[in-house]
Amino acid sequence: MSAPHRRRIPTSFAVALYEYLDQQGVDSAAVLASPRPPVNTALNADIPISDWCQLLASASRHLADPRLGLHLGQTIIPRHIGVLGYVIMASENLGEALKRLHRYQRLIYDVTPLEVRGAGERVELVWGAEHGRPGPLVDETAITALIHLCRRLTASRLAPLSVSFINPQPEDTQPYEDFFGCPVHFAQPETIVSLSTGTLLQPMHTADPAMLTMLEQQADALLARLPTQSPLVEQVRRRISYLLPEQAPELAKVADAMGISTRTLQRQLAQAGTSFLQEVAAVRCEIAERYLRETKLGLVDIALLLGYSEHSAFTRSFIRWTGSTPMEYRQLHRAGGTNSP
Repeated sequence: MSAPHRRRIPTSFAVALYEYLDQQGVDSAAVLASPRPPVNTALNADIPISDWCQLLASASRHLADPRLGLHLGQTIIPRHIGVLGYVIMASENLGEALKRLHRYQRLIYDVTPLEVRGAGERVELVWGAEHGRPGPLVDETAITALIHLCRRLTASRLAPLSVSFINPQPEDTQPYEDFFGCPVHFAQPETIVSLSTGTLLQPMHTADPAMLTMLEQQADALLARLPTQSPLVEQVRRRISYLLPEQAPELAKVADAMGISTRTLQRQLAQAGTSFLQEVAAVRCEIAERYLRETKLGLVDIALLLGYSEHSAFTRSFIRWTGSTPMEYRQLHRAGGTNSP
């Protein structure tokens, strides 16, 4: 389900930048002109993404390093990511770790939602541009940190199939291809990390099932403290759910039912950090998960109730939303008894 994106990141990311500048022998306090976060910063402390952009830009200018994100990202370790970092460490394998990244991303990057897409023998981690473009330094730090941590925790030289950035192409792309070990594309419609499904089975050498249970409880508690959807979004979702069993919801019909123009509704949803298509997907995902958990309805019936003309389209959408097929989800969450497909 979608939620309003607060456009904030953990204060611990700023800690990582201060530590990086310290390692470079730089007076970080003077360069960043911002108070250094205390060592005992609370787990849920965060800063606006705009502040993070400014901190990175100041450090990049001082160091004369346009590839700061590529360098800083390689110094990120689990403690810089807070509870989610340790949740990932305790996961059984890379696939399970990435599922938890999908689930808890708002704890570390409450800016652009992560979408997981399955495509044959590959899985894609996708961040779109609908919620803005924080810029190359932000994106490159994040994606570099992701791959660096995957390699560190699987004790492997993991290489994606490809990496795409939405930002303009730099003068020299070779350092990016050297680090990622794959083709790296720029000026793309979305930021995408494409991985072979085989790499998802790589075990985490720090796996700890007992610790994982405790850490997930803590992560769930922190996630629950974040704001959920706005009253406007709740109203839109109710209207969408009314329309789903009869037809695919249309923006114009929802706007008309709310007594406003389509342009006004689009603008208000954008201000809430979402869009009509995102809300349709959120409603469909929520209802689908409930049907799969709590009923014995077949996939064809569920697809029709969600406004799909064929169940294959529903299956593709469900994989995009959750990273698993409807049947995999049902088998994992069945409360008891045998559910028919």
